[in-house]
Amino acid sequence: MTIARKLSLLLLVLCSANALASSPYESLQFGKYKQQITADLKKTCHPQKKMSDEAWGNKILANEENKMLIRDARIALERNNEKNYWDAISKVECPEM
Repeated sequence: MTIARKLSLLLLVLCSANALASSPYESLQFGKYKQQITADLKKTCHPQKKMSDEAWGNKILANEENKMLIRDARIALERNNEKNYWDAISKVECPEM
């Protein structure tokens, strides 16, 4: 599948998951996690070019291993496990700019 198709599918799954959230605040929590992970990855990777968070995130998510590491980081955030969070963030492979 092309990256565009994968990204569209991912967005569709995330949107449907947000619609089925058990509380209206759950989608806000997801957004908070996404912002924190993006900010921490930018501290770690130091992107040189100015690009949107969305475009930069797509470059990182193009790597399958990065997808799993970011998923692990999100789970660690949900469980307030700072050590596992930083372990996962530190293992993310920074994209070439």
